[in-house]
Amino acid sequence: MTVSFSERIREVGGYFENGDYHLGYRRLLDAAIETDNYEVYEQVLRFCDWYDTAEEKNKGNPSLYEKVKGVLVIIENGYHAPSKEQPDVKLIAQKISKKYARGSFSLSAMDVVLPVSKIIGLVGENGNGKTTLLRLLHGELKPDEGTITYRFSNPFIRSFYDTKSLLAFIPQRPLAWYGSLLNNLQYASSFIGLKGKENHLWTEMILARMGLRPFRTYNWSRISSGYKMRFELARTLIKKPEVLLLDEPLANLDVLAQQIILEDLRFLAQSHTMPLSIILSSQQLYEVEKVSDQVIFLQKGVARYQNTGTEGTDETTPLILELETTASREVLQKLLDTHGLQKLSFNGGVYIMYFKPGTNASALLAVIGQARLPIKYLRDISISSRRFFDA
Repeated sequence: MTVSFSERIREVGGYFENGDYHLGYRRLLDAAIETDNYEVYEQVLRFCDWYDTAEEKNKGNPSLYEKVKGVLVIIENGYHAPSKEQPDVKLIAQKISKKYARGSFSLSAMDVVLPVSKIIGLVGENGNGKTTLLRLLHGELKPDEGTITYRFSNPFIRSFYDTKSLLAFIPQRPLAWYGSLLNNLQYASSFIGLKGKENHLWTEMILARMGLRPFRTYNWSRISSGYKMRFELARTLIKKPEVLLLDEPLANLDVLAQQIILEDLRFLAQSHTMPLSIILSSQQLYEVEKVSDQVIFLQKGVARYQNTGTEGTDETTPLILELETTASREVLQKLLDTHGLQKLSFNGGVYIMYFKPGTNASALLAVIGQARLPIKYLRDISISSRRFFDA
């Protein structure tokens, strides 16, 4: 369901009213960027200057909330619904395949359809084709067979160079850059024709949105892996792409940084005026599945599983549970054999338990609870790609 801009403004106010300042601040900046209005940017950046040094950021403080309400009024008044219609689908790959001249690896023929404002997660063990697929979609590699079609909102695309300006790719290991973070972003902003004051305001808005304002004078060697990824996202967003391809963006990030990056990607995808369609690869299965509208599981170059996000468990779907416990296999087998257990495997320090279709997960929880098993972790992976990672 599409959320109106006024509803988003009320949502932002609610975050601040309830003391969720970190989230509220990011969503306020999202709303400001939605306006595509440089006068709004200028006033919001004044608020950012104040907010960065404000001591009133304690829950329920009326001074902060009144300040936020005033800024939200400016943002809402400066917003105009976009007149440019977006295609329903931004990228269509049909039966694309790739075989390397050296080595035995090949990516088998597969289809990918990327709708506007949606996120596709690519998962699979290392060396199974995730990076190859992303490079094919970005045009770095040419498929041996199949076709890739891009559908952007700009009707004046005449060459693949024009296409690449709206198609962004961030590799797992970006190249080092030179000079200050700010200068690099201002340079990137000039690629879309922004000069002078507009260049300054747009760059500062992206700096603020990606949490990079304190590091604007830093160079490559002075920022952490997490902020290097934020810089790469900032440099990409400044150019206003329509499709974003990310190769392992969560690598080398701590748990909190991973969650924030994924949350930000979801927010950015849902933009009204600059929606992003995203494909990202990652080893962080559960985190990616939570944010993705579709998940593709690659195994030995084959798309073994493509979840469109509409699947659900029913009477024909086997129940698969992942359990971490210090209880022995024998104890689990004896307890669950009479409750539909069909297979029990031990993999990566946890048990994977397969039950016949129609088995009720809540009833199993009651059985496990009554037996007082020492449980550290329990998850239903019946429709998760995690079920394919079984030794």
